[in-house]
Parts: sequence; structure tokens; C-alpha cells
Amino acid sequence: MDNKIEAGEFSLWVEQFLLTMKAQSSGDVPCGQCVGCCTSSKFIHLKPTDTAALKVIPQQLLFSAPGLPEGHFVLGYDEKGHCPMFVNGGCSIYEQRPETCRQYDCRVLSATGAPTTGESDVIANRIAAWEFQYSSQASIAAKEAIELAADFLQSHRASFPEGYLPPLTPQLSALAIRIHSEFVGLSFESTQQRAEQLVTTITQNY
Repeated sequence: MDNKIEAGEFSLWVEQFLLTMKAQSSGDVPCGQCVGCCTSSKFIHLKPTDTAALKVIPQQLLFSAPGLPEGHFVLGYDEKGHCPMFVNGGCSIYEQRPETCRQYDCRVLSATGAPTTGESDVIANRIAAWEFQYSSQASIAAKEAIELAADFLQSHRASFPEGYLPPLTPQLSALAIRIHSEFVGLSFESTQQRAEQLVTTITQNY
């Protein structure tokens, strides 16, 4: 693809992404003019802590999130697949947008090499366009560990407790990034040899 988009130094992006997952950073995704996540028939999870968003989103647009405690909601999308808060080409509640939106980063799928078959063409094309830099050994090591972690989660899904692994590819990719430090310096063969230990470590610590 000719229209590559600079995604940043890989190791630095991973550090920033992990801070965002811990709610210690708001994230800094260079979306540009892309509004794919707002227009691709995605359900948005709102947590009880999303107080600013819950104040401005009309109650009739929210419904209780299945399988989650009271106070968790889901925001759907309209007949075009657009978020109902997407107005005149942009987010009408950008400053109050929920944590789910603040944390969304389609570079996750690029980082893990995960398939994009479940994504819209807009998001799939964006993922394909991201181009990370690997100018440090830290970036190379992180990339190898993340891909190894992603493969491990997929190939050992049956070894994890039922319901532990998220069903959707973006969420599973995010988990692979969260746990990648457990795979630094390992090979495919060594992960197979210590599979049971890795499953225990992941379920207990993540």
C-alpha cells in the first residue's frame, strides 16, 4: 500500500497503550480525518465511571449491558451504522466521550498481525496503512513478544477458564499486548513447553 501512515516507534507506542489501558493516560491516536470507529456499527460500552458521557447521552439511547453489573450500559448505532452521537461528520460529545472511545486504537490489530475480517473496510484499510518504526532493540523484542502472545492465546484458548478470553479479535489483541512481557525472550517451542505455567500466570495476574 502506498498511503502508509506513521504509527510511531513501536516500543513507545506499547508503553503509551498500556498506560491508556490502566486509565493513566487518555491515549494519543493520530486519527486525522478517519472516523471509522464512529461509523462502523460498533456498540459502545459505558461504565459507571463515564459520568460526563452519561450526563450528555440521552437515556433512551442506552440499554443495560448484558452480563455486566447494574450501571453498565451499551450505546448502539443507527441504521447507517453510525454512533448516534456522530453528528455533522464528527463526535458531538468529544470532550465527554466515554472511556471506551478514548481507549480505542486500531493500531492494536496492526501490532498483533490479527485478521481484520470482522472490521469494516474503512477500519481494515486504516489498519493496513499503519506503519510502525522498529529502530530499537526494545521495539523488535516487543513486536516478537506480542505476536507470540497473540498466537498463544489463540492456540491455547481451550486451556483458559471459560469466559476468561474475550470473544472479539480487538479485545484479544489488546490482551496480547497487556501480557506480552511474559513472552519476552521466549520462543514458540518454549511457550509450548511451559503452556500450563503461562496460562496460570496470565489468569492470575491479568
